[in-house]
Amino acid sequence: MESTALQPADRGVPRPIRLVLVRANGPLFYTVTAASLLESIAPLYAQRLLYLVRNDRLLTEWIENEWLPRKAARARLLQDYVERTWPEFDWAAACEHYRGCADAEGGLGPRRATAAQELLARCVAAAQSGVIYRCLSRWADDPALRAMAAEIAREEADGFAFFREAYDSRAQLERLSFVCAWRTARACVRTARDTHVPLAFRAITAQCGQRVPFPMLRYSEFLRRMRPVINRYAAPGNPERLLFRPWNGRPRIPKVLEKRQRAPDWFKPVLKAAA
Repeated sequence: MESTALQPADRGVPRPIRLVLVRANGPLFYTVTAASLLESIAPLYAQRLLYLVRNDRLLTEWIENEWLPRKAARARLLQDYVERTWPEFDWAAACEHYRGCADAEGGLGPRRATAAQELLARCVAAAQSGVIYRCLSRWADDPALRAMAAEIAREEADGFAFFREAYDSRAQLERLSFVCAWRTARACVRTARDTHVPLAFRAITAQCGQRVPFPMLRYSEFLRRMRPVINRYAAPGNPERLLFRPWNGRPRIPKVLEKRQRAPDWFKPVLKAAA
């Protein structure tokens, strides 16, 4: 049964049957819904980025006028898809839950010390998202979802290229060493595995009632089931496999105090792994 839920259905099946298959695919639900929540909080981490690059007018204008509007548009598209495909799921409540968790974490850490490290974090995030959307564009049973994911994957590739150029300039200016950059990148991957996605997963699980048409999954089980799917359909290259190797390890999820609020400390050098 597990392999059936992870394999794409015959593209020639009638739409009503395909919809049933899509709705019953728990890993697909968690993947799309988590993506929608992660996209919805882009302004939270953009605040820190905008602060650190505030003296770069061109980069600031691109973030505010192009990157953030694209993130907001795709968040709405993904939200609409989740609400239409799984109407029994309360997306708005899950989003509110997730935002509360993110706020409690100060906008989702780790907090990076320099503009170069923050730009590198955006590169890593775009690369990770690109892999997920590339996988969805080939794996999902719904042609509409495949087309949406393919377009988002292209946008992520464009965003990665822009952030990479900005990062290269900043890294040279700040004399960021290769070792420091590598530690920062790996810390970003581990933070996504241990903080960003688990918080989204927790918010999703809190809103999954008994009426959902698929078995609910634990986070560790979700990761285990998605690894072969991503390897097969996203076909990550060797650099991606090397960078994202922490996803193959066991997540280390800290306790999150959801009700405790604190002001974000965007520009304090508390990322010990990158020091």
